Amino acid sequence: MLINGILNAQLSAALAKLRHKDEFVISDCGLPVQAGIEVIDLAVVFGVPRFEEVLMALKPQLVLETGLMAQEAQGQQAEHWVQEYFDVPLSYVPHDGPEGFKDRVKNAKFVIRTGETTSYANVIFRCGVPF
Repeated sequence: MLINGILNAQLSAALAKLRHKDEFVISDCGLPVQAGIEVIDLAVVFGVPRFEEVLMALKPQLVLETGLMAQEAQGQQAEHWVQEYFDVPLSYVPHDGPEGFKDRVKNAKFVIRTGETTSYANVIFRCGVPF
């Protein structure tokens, strides 16, 4: 049995398969996800686990290049959480519409669904390399 790191088997396996330039999403509990994209559903009840808790757990596991959030998240709590845990440049697109955040989810390898209920607590991360 693991004694540290990510204990969720589905999440641990998905993270191990990520390569440079791959994208994945950490989402609130309401983000719609297109058919065919793996959803790693961590949500238990509204608010559990929090978006921030998942960011905190993933920080030591990942090397990231960039993040993408909805324009509506700018200046909001979710943006603050992402900036607090990951020192990556953030870009912004509208939440809805063609090439908006919801549309861009289709390029993700998987979505990690949290129990978060804070509006726009969603981020698409692009992986970097540790060398």
